[in-house]
Amino acid sequence: MPYDLAKETGNWKGCGNSDNYGEILQKLGVPPDMVPKILEIEYSVEMTVSGDQFTYKITEFGQTSVNTFTLGVESEEQDAWGTKRMVTYSMEGDSLVNTYPSVDGKGLHFRSCRRFLDDNTIHTI
Repeated sequence: MPYDLAKETGNWKGCGNSDNYGEILQKLGVPPDMVPKILEIEYSVEMTVSGDQFTYKITEFGQTSVNTFTLGVESEEQDAWGTKRMVTYSMEGDSLVNTYPSVDGKGLHFRSCRRFLDDNTIHTI
């Protein structure tokens, strides 16, 4: 079943992570002193969708970032710390995929997929 982007509309809470998430964060260039904080944080996500365009408003550590994307179009993303990077979102089967050609600004390619486990849970890998 294809990924239903409109189903993400609304407010979500981000939390929980895998055992190797800290290692992933380090490879992505997150400062070592921030890794434990990120592993413990719950953050809020507000998503709006209009056709193939969607906007994420993410609040974490008291900072808010707002980014708008169009499926299949490379766009600039800025995180809550002001770091900018290019990303392309696309649909692949039952997943929404985001691909960063240089997530760390040094050429590190990064890709993640998210899919619904049920009506209230999105799993990101």
